[in-house]
Amino acid sequence: MALGLAATLRRFHRITAVAFALGALPALALTPWSASGQPRTHKQTEKTTQTAKAQPAKAAPKQRKQKNAEPARAAAQARGDGFMIDGRWVRVDIIKGDTSLLGYAGKAPAVLILHGSHGLGDGSLFYPQAKALADRGISAFVVHYFDGLSEARKASPALHDQREKVIASAISYVSKLGYVDSDKIGVFGLSLGGFHALSLGSRDARVQAVVNMFGAMPAEVQRKGIDRMPPTLVLHGDRDRIVPVRKAHELESLLKDVGADYEMKIYNGEGHAFKGAAKDDSIARTTDFFERHLGTDRGLLDKPIELDLALAPMVPEKDTLPIRAFTIADELGNVQANPAAAAAAAPAADADLTPEEAKAEAGMIDLPPMEEGTPIN
Repeated sequence: MALGLAATLRRFHRITAVAFALGALPALALTPWSASGQPRTHKQTEKTTQTAKAQPAKAAPKQRKQKNAEPARAAAQARGDGFMIDGRWVRVDIIKGDTSLLGYAGKAPAVLILHGSHGLGDGSLFYPQAKALADRGISAFVVHYFDGLSEARKASPALHDQREKVIASAISYVSKLGYVDSDKIGVFGLSLGGFHALSLGSRDARVQAVVNMFGAMPAEVQRKGIDRMPPTLVLHGDRDRIVPVRKAHELESLLKDVGADYEMKIYNGEGHAFKGAAKDDSIARTTDFFERHLGTDRGLLDKPIELDLALAPMVPEKDTLPIRAFTIADELGNVQANPAAAAAAAPAADADLTPEEAKAEAGMIDLPPMEEGTPIN
């Protein structure tokens, strides 16, 4: 009996121990542990929770700040206008050429100005160039060609043809303006705009001159083949990391292959935007280039007149001019030979002079008589 009771007690203790162990495990699983393997106190757990709440979330990438081009636009005295394409309004800033010195309100050349993939920025690479052209009598048109696209990534290579459609429509818009000579249209493009200026120049016969700054010929256009290029000016910086300068040299080879009239200027130490003296020089070069290849009467007015003396007829010193020299002796002889006729030919104020008085007045000319045939120098 005693043995039976002892066995029962041992069995009870084992069941109790197992039950305790099973009941304690959930509590142990919910207990926070420190890095040393010891369970954390309540204060340590609360501190960790507060720290986690205080830690800021990962910052979102900063959006590119859009610069304001309005001051440069206002300085160029641009006038806003535009045109519609596929239900969208495309803005065009017009800086009309100054033709005041030409004395007429006729048609003049025009240049479309195309911005890069980041838009106009502060406008300092576009509106001063437009103003310089306008001062030479060339109307400039800053085209906001991104306005014609509905997609978000407007500079995407996949949208090349859509952008080109908008720019081609801009050329049509400019060509129809009453003060624009549609046979004298040029395109200036910077970066992405330079790609489009070159592409249009190779395929659109309305483009008579191109200035490419920091751009290159699109690879797709080259694959299709290029047969022509209008006169082209290439401006690039040798430290350009966006469009490497080797692209400018590749473009030069292409221009040579198609027999294009071209000029190229590589600026040492300049990147993907000209500054200071390089910027001023690029504006002057671009303006001179368009003036030469599009032609303006203002260009003739601004240039000093030079006479080529080599084209003037030369008379040897020993020869006389092939005309009969009229001498005072001839006049005196006429008076002496026919005094009445001389008096009749005299002006009305001298109508009362007698032939003798007329002869005496003629004798007051105190010059020696000249013989016929005397050279006149």
